Parts: sequence; structure tokens; C-alpha cells
Amino acid sequence: MRPPKAAAALLLTAASLVACGTGSRDDVVTLWMYPVIEDQAQSRAFWQKVETGFEREYGADLDIELQPWAGREEKLGAALMAGDGPDVVLLQSDMIPQYVAERALQPVDDVLAGGAPAYSPQVLDALRVDGQSYGVPLYRTVTTTVYNRKLFADAGITRLPRTWAEVEADAPKLAARGVPIVDYSGSTEESLNLTFYPLLWQAGGHVFTADGTKSAFAGAEGVSALRFLVGLEAANGLPEDVATKGSGLADDAVATGRAAMSPAMTEAAARDVIAAIGARNTVIGAPLRNRSQVSFGTPGALSLLRGTTKPAEARELLAYLTSPALVGELCADSGFVTPWADSPPAGDDVHKSFARALPFTSAGDAHPQARKVMGLLAPHLQAALLGEQTPQEALADAAGEVDALLGSG
Repeated sequence: MRPPKAAAALLLTAASLVACGTGSRDDVVTLWMYPVIEDQAQSRAFWQKVETGFEREYGADLDIELQPWAGREEKLGAALMAGDGPDVVLLQSDMIPQYVAERALQPVDDVLAGGAPAYSPQVLDALRVDGQSYGVPLYRTVTTTVYNRKLFADAGITRLPRTWAEVEADAPKLAARGVPIVDYSGSTEESLNLTFYPLLWQAGGHVFTADGTKSAFAGAEGVSALRFLVGLEAANGLPEDVATKGSGLADDAVATGRAAMSPAMTEAAARDVIAAIGARNTVIGAPLRNRSQVSFGTPGALSLLRGTTKPAEARELLAYLTSPALVGELCADSGFVTPWADSPPAGDDVHKSFARALPFTSAGDAHPQARKVMGLLAPHLQAALLGEQTPQEALADAAGEVDALLGSG
């Protein structure tokens, strides 16, 4: 999952901690890390401390290469094809099945067995493929609903909407004041985990069939979710540029007062909203409800590449990086949640509000083609938002393309 402000600007210069070349050398352990800590200076200081601490404790050289989120799958794929990848890489759970299918990862059950405290079962389940674990959890992400209370109050709405039906009922009241009720990013560059998929899950739907052989999003549940979006668009309940809109800070309609709520916001983005409109006007609520109450949340995990030339040292790095002290510090700096089971959330009220949404989070449907399916589905969702296809047509056409992909895999 890409945090809302992270971008290629966080690719550090050659004078910094980062080794700007790709791949690992035989005499070092190489970790590809991404800007989970958004502040550049804070990120640089944290990972420099990690690098120094590991080298001092284990006597092995470590290069932490801070990579940008943009283009990460393409870059990692190219490095693996060239045999020039890192030893350890940060992955999200929906990326892991693809790399397991490509035989790019090694199981890490032995590292997990020595870990303490115990990890959340939900986190571990999201990192397993065919009964084996391919990631050591580093943190958990969580998204939930964030409201601009003042915009609702100005429209005479005193009870914030918590269901689809309530959102639909309140949309015309806000639209009459020129305010869309929901912020939504329909750009094809956006992850569907943060846009359409939470609505699909709330409708009771899934991306794939249970056996993974076909798409499932074009069923009644998916049509219901897309109709919900298209209906809001027709009622002026979405931003005018919804079909092409991104999710960066400059595009954040809730923070800029151009939309009244976001149904899938990260903690970092919520803090931007608070900074922009004030804590008094910002309400962090639970995920929206329709047939189900669910939002997106996934573990970020460290995976061991099969091509590593230093497997013992790489496993030592996995154990070092996932120590409770380091995980706790990283989560405090990043705004993410620790992956432990039965661990009360630390931090301020904002962090605790997001942690309360954890029981409702889903990491999505695991599948080796999950990321490719997003790329096929997104343009059709955009076409529906533009009025070029009905929800049924858009999803049926996308399903045809996706099923062809799955049938050829």
C-alpha cells in the first residue's frame, strides 16, 4: 500500500544512506526498504541507526537501499530477472503470492518460530501461501472513515453517516451547498485496495472465486458497489475530477474542504486533515457498513529472496529488524500499527482511533495475479465513472479480460 504523500521525491541522494545502484553485492546483505516513514530526515536517521546496529551486533555488512514506491514492482521484477535483486525486500501481503508462484521467495517459518511476542493470527494468515509463511511481519496498515464534521454541520447534518444508505441520503444535502459527500480517487494509477475493493467487500463481494480460477467482482455484489459510486457521481456526491483524481496530499479533498468524508483513509492522511481543518472538525470513525463492515488493512512484511547469496545473514537480519523494540519504534515513527496479538495500541487518540478499526480490516483476496487484475479492472471502473459504460457493462468487460488472464496462467 502506498502512503498518500510518499513519492519518488523520497529517493535519497548518493551522499545519503542509500546505495543508489540496484541489487546486492556478495560481501553485504542488502535490504530494499520503502518510505514507510514519510519524513525524509526521520526515515534516514531511523534506517541509518538500524544499519549501524545490525553491523555492530552481527559483524556483517548491511546496505539498506531506500527505494521509492513508484515503479517498485517493475524495478523489483527487472532485478529478479537479471539476478541482481536484494537479499531482503519489504512486500505487502497481496504481492507475496505472485513472487511465490515465480519461485522468487524462500519460506521464513523458522524465523517466525523464534519470534516474540506472538504475532496476530490475522497477520500471519495474510502472509501464508499453501501453508508456508513467506513474510516476517514488520507492521500493519489500517484504513477507516474520516469526516469533516463542519461540512456536515453546515449542511444541517448532525449524525454522521455510517452506512451506504445514510451516505446516499445525505449526499443531496451537501451537494446543495456545492460539497461532494465522498472523496474518491478514480485514477487508474491508484491501488484498488484503497478505492473500489473496500466497497466491493462491504457489498459482500470478492475479487476472485474461492478456488481462484475466475473473477468474482462482476456479480451482484460488485455491481451494487459500482452502482453506489456511479449513483453518488450522478448526485454530485463525488469530486468533479473523480475519474482521474489521485490520492496525494494536494488531491486530498477532505483536507482542502472539497469533500465531506473519505471512506478509506490512512492515519498519515488523517493527520494531514487535522493539520488542515483542525482536530475539532475532524472525526475518525469506523469503516462504512453495507452488507458487511470492512476496510483495507494489510501487513507490511520482510521477505527473503530465493537468490540471496547470504541466507544465514539475511535470516539474522529478519530477526533483528522484527525485534519488538525496533518494530515499536518504526510503528511510532510511521503511524502504522504493530503486528503483535493482544497488544494494546500506544500513542495518541488519533492512533488509537485507527487501531480500533483493525478488527474490521481485510488484506484482500490473495492471488498470484492480484496486482495484474487491478491493472485490468481499473480502466473499466474509470469508464463507469465517466458514464461511458454502465456498472454491469464495465464489470462484465473487465471480467472477460481477467478470466482470460487467469485461464492462461
